[in-house]
This record gives sequence, structure tokens and C-alpha cells, in this order.
Amino acid sequence: MKFQTTRNELLNKLNFASRIATSKSLISALSGILLEASDKLYIHSTDLETSIKSSLGVNILEQGRAVVPAKVFINILRSFPESKITVELDINTNQLKVQCDKSIFYLNTFAIDEYPEFPKVSDKIKFSIDFDVFKKLLNKTIKAASTEESRAILTGVLIEIEKRQGSEGEDKGKTSFIKMVGTDSYRLAYVEEAIDYNGDPIKVVVPSKVLDNIIKSDFNGKIIDLNIEENQISFILKDNEESSTMIISRLLSGKFPEYNQLIPKEFKHNIILSKEKVLEVIRRISSISQDNIPVKIELSNGKMAASMNIKEVGSSSEEFEISYGEEKIDIAFNPAYFIDGVSMIDAENLLFSIEESLKPVLIKHVNSNNLIYLLMPIRIS
Repeated sequence: MKFQTTRNELLNKLNFASRIATSKSLISALSGILLEASDKLYIHSTDLETSIKSSLGVNILEQGRAVVPAKVFINILRSFPESKITVELDINTNQLKVQCDKSIFYLNTFAIDEYPEFPKVSDKIKFSIDFDVFKKLLNKTIKAASTEESRAILTGVLIEIEKRQGSEGEDKGKTSFIKMVGTDSYRLAYVEEAIDYNGDPIKVVVPSKVLDNIIKSDFNGKIIDLNIEENQISFILKDNEESSTMIISRLLSGKFPEYNQLIPKEFKHNIILSKEKVLEVIRRISSISQDNIPVKIELSNGKMAASMNIKEVGSSSEEFEISYGEEKIDIAFNPAYFIDGVSMIDAENLLFSIEESLKPVLIKHVNSNNLIYLLMPIRIS
């Protein structure tokens, strides 16, 4: 194997692939990345649950394959200036020669037969969606997914596509909607958007760490392709004819919560709040805490007051005027969760709906149900 390319192009693909290369596996080769030079350069990585395969147009001088230690190879490339890189495998020593200008490195490689085969993909349910839309929806839901492996199904994001009657302002015929839901049982984030899709209904739960990698990719194309099979999902990010990336992940199995049943249909108190004012106050009040100590919110006649009291540190409080003239309510939240919910809203004002102090509150657009954040309060003395 021998090929030439530029440092930055190769490094960008390797950085993305290395996100799932793992040193925690009993299979040492999984800490490496498979380089395959044929018609293009193909870059493989896997942790056995997720696999990444990128292609890159390079100058192929000799075909071949090698599994290289990901971390060391990337560190070497980072040390180089932006210049032409020559990578060559010595089949007699199984060492990879990496050269840039007058710098030369020789890297030991892993046994090629220890590296897993890339998963096979068949076109079962395939559709495309605007990447910016897909990324926007993910950004609004992924934080609400759990990080606790004890309830594995909650560590994923539900992606659902259904057809239903269009509402006012939309096509009054059947319209397809993509919906995403994330929940850790303390909060729930729901978003939906109308899309161009004519296939069968879809309902899958995708590991959030896979989706997080997509969000953080440097992909700048306009479209992402999704291919859904019985127990896996593929995401295809195509930069151009020479460069693309495919991410394949297992789907999470189990019963995802019936989110529609969790969202109350009516609330006793519905208050319109300024998004920026709420964020400003909660961030300021909670600045004395680094451990997500609950922030207490008091709603009274014409006022919303936020406060925090930490015995070892001190206290903070601030109030501002709101349009509210009903009964006094004291309620408390994890401030980070509360800030996440308010930040989801793409509008100047938001609707803050409360039933009572220990029941879930709802944060949403004032005049739309396409974005909903449900948050459990915290009991405080």
C-alpha cells in the first residue's frame, strides 16, 4: 500500500473515524483504524456497535490495506505542517512509513485479520433530509437523552416519521413529519418538522453518542441520507464524488416511553415569559453553584423570583416582573435542565405552563406545538 495526499484532508477524516476507535476492548486492533487503498482511500473504524467508513480521493501509488494505531498516527499528522504526505506499508516488516518533507516515521501495525469486516448494508428504507434541519432537530433533543446505561433505551433518541393531516398553515392533505424525542425520565424534549417523504412510517431509537458524532462532524454538505434496516441504521454524508462518510450503528431495542401520554394536555397556569430574561436571571443566580443545586422559583402577583441557597457558599436571588396574577407558586428545578429547555425555544417569548409545584412543567413556543420540553420539578424543604 502506498498513497499520497495532503495533511489536512487525511487528518480531518481520521479525526472523525477515531471518535469510535477504542482502547477498552479485548481486541487490541479496535484501537486502530483500517486504511484501504484501492480506487480511493477508504478509512474504517469500529467499536463493534458503531462503524465508520470514509472515502477520500488521494493519489494511489500501490493498493493494499493496513490497520494503524489511531492515536499515534493522528498525533504524527498533527505535528506536520500542511504539506504533501506519503504513506507506505512495508509488507516485509508490516511497518507503516509516514513521510512529510524530511520527517519520516515508522509505525508498527496491527494484524489485518484481527480487524472486523465492515457491516453489510442493504437499501431497505432509504430517505434523504436536509442536513441543517436534521442537525437542528438533534441539537434540541439529544441533551435530554440519558447517560445512564442501566436504562439503555433512554440513552438513545427516538426518530419517528409519520403521515398525518396537515394543520392550518400547512398542506391540508397528508403531510409527513419527522419527530425526535429524548428523555432521561427527569425531562423530555420533543421536536417535529414537516418533511418531503412518501415512504412507510418509521420508528427507531438511535444511540445518542452516534448522533452526537454526526452533530460534531465537519460535514458541510446539504443532504444526509438515512438507510434503516431491521437492527441497524446507516447515515451517509457525501461531501463530493471523491469524499464521503458512512456511519452504521445498531438500533437500540426495547420499549421507548409513550411520550404522547406523558405530555399533559392542559395546565392550570400558562405564563408568557421573555426567553432572554429568564436565561439571564437563571444563569446569574446559579453561578454560585457548580453541582446543579436546585434553583427555587417563586411566582406571585406580577413577579417571578429566582433564588439559590448553598450552606457552604452563600445565597443569591433576583426577581423581575411578569404578567401573572394568580395564586403563589413555589417550584424548584435543576438549573442546567431548566436552561436547556428555555434555550430550545427559537422565539423572543415562551410559554411556561404549570399545574402545581411537584408536577411536570411544560416549556414551548407560544403558538406552536412543534417543540415541547417537559421538566420534572425537584422537591425541596
